[in-house]
Amino acid sequence: MAPTASSFLAVFLLVAAAASTPARSCAPSDLRALLSVKQALGNPATLSSWSPSSPNCCAWDHLRCDDAGRVNNVFIDGAADVHGQIPSAVAGLTALMSLSLFRLPGLTGAIPPCLAGLSNLQFLTISHTNVSGPIPESLARLRSLDSVDLSSNKLCGRIPASFADLPNLRSLDLQHNQLTGPIPAGLVQGQFRSLILSYNQLSGPIPRDDAQDEINTVDLSHNKLTGDPSHLFVPGRPIGKVDLSWNYLDFDLSKLVFPPELTYLDLSHNHIRGTVPASLERLSTLQKLDLSYNNLCGPLPRGHGVIKHGCKPYAHNQCRHGTPLAGCQDLS
Repeated sequence: MAPTASSFLAVFLLVAAAASTPARSCAPSDLRALLSVKQALGNPATLSSWSPSSPNCCAWDHLRCDDAGRVNNVFIDGAADVHGQIPSAVAGLTALMSLSLFRLPGLTGAIPPCLAGLSNLQFLTISHTNVSGPIPESLARLRSLDSVDLSSNKLCGRIPASFADLPNLRSLDLQHNQLTGPIPAGLVQGQFRSLILSYNQLSGPIPRDDAQDEINTVDLSHNKLTGDPSHLFVPGRPIGKVDLSWNYLDFDLSKLVFPPELTYLDLSHNHIRGTVPASLERLSTLQKLDLSYNNLCGPLPRGHGVIKHGCKPYAHNQCRHGTPLAGCQDLS
């Protein structure tokens, strides 16, 4: 049966009613906090929707609200007109679960300790900014943290030892900073799905950890780490990517047994000695391999798992006690 004029009218009234339904309003405390944040960042045009003339802040850009009208997600990305320090007013957003300040070159100063008051925070990103100074120990009070990304800043000092005690932390990215000192004991834990501390000035040995849980990524490259990291490959512990390149690691690789789940292994530019272990032959899933610029000796195992990567991963090894590694012509 063809639609009648009355049915069209009914549909129109339903659509009009839905359009006129008022959007959920945000909490007054969140509105005040957001306006203070905007002012502290220099009233950038990027945050033009943050205006007292539009009091429902849940409709503003760069944020999300939960069903109760509380701001639980703030994300400001790629804004060249944002200037100043991270405003302390952020701490007034007490329902915040995710805070992301990304690619903001005008963001300077230190990470304010008051962020420790955001007890519901699970995801913290302050990345690709000019934020400097130490990482506040107080961040370890945020027991709900699942992911922390403080990469590509100008952070200095030591990694807070208390980070190792965060019960829910699964991803920690501190790469491309100026961090110094040792990696805290207990930080290289099996609970991590991703631990990235590369491009810093960290020193000392990689702390031992005998956890058996699966870990996806360990990237400690481009530091000043020393000693023997063999415990990262403890039998029965699945691990996907390991990058320990450009350090001062000095250990015998000969009898190391790599986990079969390994897909990426870079141990280049260290002082590693011994021979290429036979366990490398069994890594059918390995896509990236680099053992170059070490002190490894030959002969190379002849299995497909070794030969399939060609000669480049074994280049520039200065064998000190034994047979030099075979050349490319011997890998065919």
